[in-house]
Amino acid sequence: MAKKELILSDKLPPMRRGMTYSHAIKVGNTIYVSGQVARDKDYRICHKRDFLGQIDMVFQNMKDVLEVAGATMQDVVKLNFFCRHLWDLRLMGPAFEKYFGDHVPTMTAVEVVQLWHPHILVECEAVAVVGEDQVIIDGKEIKGKKYGKPYKVPGEKFRFDSD
Repeated sequence: MAKKELILSDKLPPMRRGMTYSHAIKVGNTIYVSGQVARDKDYRICHKRDFLGQIDMVFQNMKDVLEVAGATMQDVVKLNFFCRHLWDLRLMGPAFEKYFGDHVPTMTAVEVVQLWHPHILVECEAVAVVGEDQVIIDGKEIKGKKYGKPYKVPGEKFRFDSD
């Protein structure tokens, strides 16, 4: 049976008595990262009501936790976003590319009424797997296969648009 290892980063707020979470738990080669928000190591909320500042700090906090666990953002296989305004996620392209490059983990995003503080706009948790070879499956169209129509928003350019 795989051993569970508590992961704590000295760059994030330290665990306090009575807190009911850890920064991450590593089981075997899988790392489960707790939901990260824009909070510094002194428990201060940063970038109040600023989605772009918050998402950048969320990814930086996640990166710091993963490094302590011996992983990188390229090892992330799953992201779960909890957003006050789901539409804000369309703005995260530059921050996403800064931390993930061309790596595209699976994702789920949900809109919530409120997170644990009214100034927090986004929280993101992650699952990472280390020590495994990654296989990229090229998503080329197969001749003769019927696909649904691509989702487009008039006037919006998404990071994977080819035109």
